[in-house]
Amino acid sequence: MHAWERDSGKRRARARAQPESPPVTLRNAEARDDAAVLRLWRELMDLHASLDARFALSEDADDAFLSYAEAARTRDDYRLRVAEVEKTVVGFAVSCILPNSPVYKTRWIGYINDISVTSSQRGRGIGELLVDDAVWWLKRNGAESVEVYVARMNEGAQRFWRKVGGREYLDRLSVELRDDSE
Repeated sequence: MHAWERDSGKRRARARAQPESPPVTLRNAEARDDAAVLRLWRELMDLHASLDARFALSEDADDAFLSYAEAARTRDDYRLRVAEVEKTVVGFAVSCILPNSPVYKTRWIGYINDISVTSSQRGRGIGELLVDDAVWWLKRNGAESVEVYVARMNEGAQRFWRKVGGREYLDRLSVELRDDSE
């Protein structure tokens, strides 16, 4: 998905109001959030692996993700935010800004690399809050467009990204390699 059609500079203060729902708070992630963010990431990756075997994780996937999360927390060109409900982390988003190929007019691309909201909290607008927050930060820091990769088989994610303004831009295809040694 690419090229937001939303008014991406606007940030919502809280998720959609629901009478019995406690408020949602967004904040920068800290090292103390690692276990919660890892749990949410695993929930997302377990879903992807169940949809497509190409998402099977390596033996050291958790350690690799935690290193990535630490980098996202500490680098200027990355941002890791968490969503909390009653002081419990229920979602997160990782964003970054990278230079585009010099052959294109658009010089800086913002990416929303990862976003996850725990299944029990979906439908409250938390994902939309995380997206709005990420797009705001990316735009403020020089991104000229925003891109996301969405697993083709994840129908829920496909619907979500279209709902928040994503539109098709490129297709990413996979070519299976054959063993030519036979």
